[in-house]
Formats: sequence, structure tokens, C-alpha cells
Amino acid sequence: MLGAFLYLTACSVKNRTARRVRLLRKPRYAAGLVVGLLYMWFAFLRRAGGRAAADADAAQAALEAVAGPLQFAGSLLLLAAAAAAWVWPGAGQAFAFSRAEVQFLFPAPVTRRQLVHYELLRSQLAILFGSAIATLFMRGGARAGSWAFLSGLWVLLMVVRLHLAGVALRRTSLVQHGASGWARHWLPLAAVAGALAVFGAGIAGRWPALAGAATGGEVFRELQRLGSEGATGILLWPFRALVRLPLSASAADFWRALPPALAILAANYVWVLRSDAAFEEASAAHAEKRASDRRAPRAAVKGAAPTPFTLAAAGPPETAVLWKNLILVGRYASIRTLVRLVPIVLVLGIVAQGGGGGIAATAATACLAFAAFAVLMGTQMVRNDLRQDLPHLALLKTWPLRGAALLRGEALGPVVVITAVTWLLLLGAAILGGAPGEGAGAAATFARHRYSYLAAAAALAPSLILAQSVVQNALAVLFPAWVAGTGPRARGIDAMGQRLLVMAGMLVILLLSVLPGAVVAALVAAAAYRLTGAVPIVVPALVVSAVVAGECWLALEGLGRIFDRTDASAADAAG
Repeated sequence: MLGAFLYLTACSVKNRTARRVRLLRKPRYAAGLVVGLLYMWFAFLRRAGGRAAADADAAQAALEAVAGPLQFAGSLLLLAAAAAAWVWPGAGQAFAFSRAEVQFLFPAPVTRRQLVHYELLRSQLAILFGSAIATLFMRGGARAGSWAFLSGLWVLLMVVRLHLAGVALRRTSLVQHGASGWARHWLPLAAVAGALAVFGAGIAGRWPALAGAATGGEVFRELQRLGSEGATGILLWPFRALVRLPLSASAADFWRALPPALAILAANYVWVLRSDAAFEEASAAHAEKRASDRRAPRAAVKGAAPTPFTLAAAGPPETAVLWKNLILVGRYASIRTLVRLVPIVLVLGIVAQGGGGGIAATAATACLAFAAFAVLMGTQMVRNDLRQDLPHLALLKTWPLRGAALLRGEALGPVVVITAVTWLLLLGAAILGGAPGEGAGAAATFARHRYSYLAAAAALAPSLILAQSVVQNALAVLFPAWVAGTGPRARGIDAMGQRLLVMAGMLVILLLSVLPGAVVAALVAAAAYRLTGAVPIVVPALVVSAVVAGECWLALEGLGRIFDRTDASAADAAG
């Protein structure tokens, strides 16, 4: 049976590769492939020739310098992922079989164990490809030690794959056995609760030292000592053993770290094989749902989805489109949920300020980093706009709306969600900033005037997000074939090249859109300085936001006219 599975996997890879090659006839895929290959060459492979030895020595030295912190951070990340897999509501799919595999393999004389082996065999290509890409990112063009990183990362990802499958099977078993299932499988849930309790107790025991830390680096080093001692060290040992394998500084370290990692891999493998959950019915239903989603519009959800606000009987049409798009996001999160988080942020900020400057400073820095990420990358992740509605373009064309009004409502969908998240993070940074600092330097200056800086950032963020949302919706109008629809997003070097092109173009357009506002804001700031002798920050930020918003309104008016002339049959969103 293994030979048949290998043949089936090889044929699937061959057909998938042939399809990708045929797609290169389309300019967007060819351009994406060229850009992706150039990026891989200049970023990782260009220096793999004469400077390979120097690069290897530099990479080895850098890895040895950060191996300890990376091992601790990686073990914490794995612990959080394992705990979330157990306690997060809702069960995932253990194995995602396609509709054809369900129809041909499930009725065949194939045992349950052989189906599990086939799924694990089929996942090897994705795991190896991901490990190779991560090795290029982490090791660059250096060949020395890359085999250890690649092999260790493969073991780590296989453990994660098996453990998540085991958790999904355990959840399925609990549902199938009802109350008796909870009685039989209480031990894993108790272990997760005990692990979280041990980690919380360790934090409480180290709280005086954490509160006395003056900087974020001291807080991290104290947490690192906590993770290597006592019960917390024992708790993190299996996760640290997995992370230590790809981060081995030498071949000897790799072979010493290999046996514990392989033992953890074997334990998860046996656990998955010994699970008594029947996954065939759930896998068949999941495969049928995926196939129907690709052929037909998204099916209606059971029950009423939460509404962000009450829609009036009359008003601007943009409000109705925005209301619709916020309902789409409301299945996962909502503005009301973010508003409910404000008191929690306030309480945590006050507690962190009382705990110590290092903890508060670390949390404030994290809030600022996440806020910047949300502003610059949020529109690529939140897609409740025309990109989501593009497969239903024929239906949108029948609505009694001007194209500009429709596009304004579509563009505002991501803006509202991302702005709410950004403002929440900026609020956290403002609360966690602590008392104004003394002395000179950028950090002390920011601490003294952080409310002004953060208020300016809060005023500027919506316009920057709006400009990027307009660009994303403009791509959907002008180049619909470049926009992924509701199906799974494309992967591979060509898809990466397409996203790099879109990101580069978006950054250029963002800079060009901000430039006129920056010029006007500079004139306003200069006039205010001559009158008051102080350099304002919030007012220029508001000026930039107003100018960028005006530019976006003009752009949407022009795009609306193009949208009105667009033929619905010409939009190849899925191609």
C-alpha cells in the first residue's frame, strides 16, 4: 500500500506542477515568478559563492549569540500554541482530504492507519518546502550547518503537525463519546490546566525580580532564568528540546539534541495512531463543503450574525455597504468586542505600571510595534471589501448604487476594523508609558511627550489605512485577476512575487499620497511655530489626514466611473 500512496502522491505533485507551469502563460504569474526568483537570488543566494565561508562563520556566530533567547522564546511560543490548541473553542480538522480522495480511498480496502499514513506522507512536501524556505531566511547562502537547521526544523514541524492532529482527534473523540468521553480523557485537559498553573505560579514567585527590572531586556533575562529552573524548567523541557534541535551550534550539539526530539516525535505519532476517533465522516463533510464553496457562493451561516450597529431605513448608501462588510468580520470579531477590551487594557496598564518600569516599557514597545504592523500590513490581512465581494461582481452591478458610493463603502470596511485595533494598541502604549523620563535621548523625549506623539499617530493612522484600502480596491477594479477570491490563497514563488509587487506599489503610492499633505502640514507647523514658538504635532497630523482623505475621495470617484463601465464577465477573479 505504501507504493500505491507514493505513486498517488507523485502523480499529484506532477499534475500540480504542470498546472503551475501552464499558469505561467498569464502575465501576472510570469511577472510574479520573475520577481520572486530575483528576490530569492538577491536576498539569499547571491552571496553563496566566494563569500560562502565568511557568511557561514558570520551566521554561526550570530546563531550562537542568540541561541539562548531564541530557544526560550521558541519554547514559550510552542507552549502557547499547544495550550491554545486544547482550550480554544471549536474543533479543527485532523486531516483534510480532498473530495476525490474521499470518494476513492474511503470505500477502498484501506485501513484507518493507512489513511493516516497517507495524509502524513502527503504533508511531507509542504513541510519540507517550508523548512527549506525558513532555512534560506535564517541561514542565507551559508551551506555550513544548514543541513542541521533544515533537519531540525522538519522534526519540529512534524511534531506540531502530529500534535495538532492528535488534539483534533481527541476533540472528535470527546464529541463522539459524550459524557463518557470526558471521563476517559480528563488527563490531557488536566495536564494543560496544570501546565498553565505551573507557569503562572512561576511568574508569581518571580514577580519581585520582574517588578524590579529597569528595562525590557532585564525582564526577558529574568523570564529566561525562570524557564530554565524548577517546575517551570521541567514544564518547558519538551518544547525546549524541540527548539534546540534546529538551533544547534554544531554537529555535536545536533546529535546530542536529536534523541529527545525524536522521542517526542515518536510519542505524538503513537498517540495519533492509537486515537479511537472516527475522522472519516468529518473529513468527508469537510471535503464536500470545500468543493461546494469553490463552485457556489458562500452558504448562509446558521443563526443571525451579529450586527455592528442598527442600520437606518434611509441614509448614505456607503453606510449600508459598510454595515454589510462589518457583519462579515463580525463572525470572528466585532467593534463591540474591541470596545469591551478597553477596560481590560486600562486595568492591565495600571497593574503593569505598578509592577515595574521594565515590564511596562516592554509592553508599551510591543503595543507600538503591533500598531505599526497593523497600519502597514493590516489591509493585506483584513479583506472585508471588494476583494471579498469580487466573485459576486455580477450581483454588485445590479445594485442601484453609483460605483463611487459602492467603492467608498467597500474601502471603509477594513479601515474601521484596523483603525479600531490600532487605536486600542496606541491606548495601551499611552497607559503603559509610565512617568515622564528624565535626561536626553529619543526614549526620554518620547516619554515626556508621548501623549502628543500617540495622539498624532491616532490622527494619522486612519488616513494611512484608508489610502492602502483604496489601493487594494483599485487593484480589484483595474486588475481583478491579481486579486485572490474567497478560495484558498495561492502559494509558491510566483504568488510571493505577486505580493511583493503589490506591496512595493502600495508603498510607493502611499508615499506619493502623503507627500502633498506633508508639505501642507509643514507650512502649518512653520506658521504655528512663528506664532507660538512651539512645534505642534497633532495639528499637522490632522492636516495630513485631511489631505490624504481628500485624495482618497477623488481617487474613489474616478474608480467609481471605471467600475460603472466594467463588464462583470471580464473579471477573472479566480484565475
